[in-house]
Amino acid sequence: MRIVIFLLLLVLSHLAIAQQNVQSDYGIQEFQHKLEFQLYPNPLTGNTLNIVSQELGVMEIIILNILGEVVYQTTTHENYITPQNLRSGIYIVKIKQAGRQGLSRLVVP
Repeated sequence: MRIVIFLLLLVLSHLAIAQQNVQSDYGIQEFQHKLEFQLYPNPLTGNTLNIVSQELGVMEIIILNILGEVVYQTTTHENYITPQNLRSGIYIVKIKQAGRQGLSRLVVP
């Protein structure tokens, strides 16, 4: 139980740092409004990760491990991706679309 709480706190701190890095890297004006999106299935089962976003247009998708390392990156206009070789763990999914950006957590069992 302590390990789960520790990992959750670690992920939340990395998520906060990633958000700060996004603001400093891309400027606050560029991403004034957060991109709202949902990922399913989450936890990920199979190879397909579906993305539901109200915005239209091309999505730049980056998946980061809990150390902040990019493990998957693509640009697509589809509402799904098929990330390969994701090991069990917790990931941060960053999506940029239509001048907005959002972050979400992804669990791979």
